[in-house]
Amino acid sequence: MTIPSPLHDCISNYELAWTKPESETRVGASTGYMEEQLLCEFLPWGDGGCSILATSGSVELEYAAMRKNKGVFDAANRGTIYLQGEERLTFIDRMTTQKLLDMKVGESRLAFILDRKGRIVSDVIVVCEDSQVLIDCDVTTVQPIIDHFEKYIVTDDVIIQNRTKEMHRLWLLGPSAKITDSLEQSQFNLPPKFLGVHGIAIVVGQEEAEQVWTALVDQQVRPVGWNALNMHRVEELTPMFRIDFDTANLPHETSLCDSRVRFDKGCYLGQEVVARMESLGRPKQQLVSLDLDGDALPVAGTQIWNQQSTKEGKAIGVVTSSAMSPLRGGDIAVIAMVKSVSASKNTEVFPWIGSELIRAVIHPLSPKEEMA
Repeated sequence: MTIPSPLHDCISNYELAWTKPESETRVGASTGYMEEQLLCEFLPWGDGGCSILATSGSVELEYAAMRKNKGVFDAANRGTIYLQGEERLTFIDRMTTQKLLDMKVGESRLAFILDRKGRIVSDVIVVCEDSQVLIDCDVTTVQPIIDHFEKYIVTDDVIIQNRTKEMHRLWLLGPSAKITDSLEQSQFNLPPKFLGVHGIAIVVGQEEAEQVWTALVDQQVRPVGWNALNMHRVEELTPMFRIDFDTANLPHETSLCDSRVRFDKGCYLGQEVVARMESLGRPKQQLVSLDLDGDALPVAGTQIWNQQSTKEGKAIGVVTSSAMSPLRGGDIAVIAMVKSVSASKNTEVFPWIGSELIRAVIHPLSPKEEMA
């Protein structure tokens, strides 16, 4: 079921007035400047998920805001599940890969929810509040998570509430984003390994979302869209659920165990598979980064070969994310899922870009693999 953002109409009416130098050679030029109205664009998020802002008019200005100051992103792509009851922390601790029993009020941690075979049900942010636990998740996984949890509640004092239609999230992203007492709404830190950018989440009711968003924009906080945010994310080589990995994957295949899995915690669903993978070796495939020769941009789904010949070589993976990196002088940043036999540092591979195979060098994403 599609869940529309309460800000969609408000953002649609936002127009960025951009002043740029006018050509000095144009006949009749008098002021030297001209104004251009840049309109918002939207894109769909998932099957039956929602629409999110792609850009408010200038990807370059939005990217700069997140690098130098801060911007606000309408996180309509996030779902809201609350756990209440005396055993809420105990329950979520045994249902996730993260150590959560020692969480303090206001703290947020990344975690995987796994099925009993060790495959990922969802990648979530767990937030400890005064009398409840917030599960911040991709909007397309809200019902699968609830269905999964209900299978394992027997006598536990736990109540599950789906508040996605009532609650909304705004993300403040950038080095100057911080939790502030000037906002009445609940806030929590976005873990850096979630998006690859410093930020906070503001939890608002659907009815007050427009008021809070407008107040931030009136304070000169620039609205940012997914195109700029995704550029930043890929530039920082930060994999994301539903884009670089999904429910078919195991935690070790994501190269994110360092931020989401605690190997010193008690029992949890799927732990046996995770522990065996950690102790016995590599998974069949894993996420890596590619250092490309040239400036051609491979799109998601681009096949990767182990030799520069389709006749002699084999397909060993696919590109999952790519973006031009302003921070690297316009070089291309790439995240890819490749077979582990080809995932070692400095291995040469060849993604198919356009009509030819282009040389690339593999670099691990995981700190553990980097040290290996």
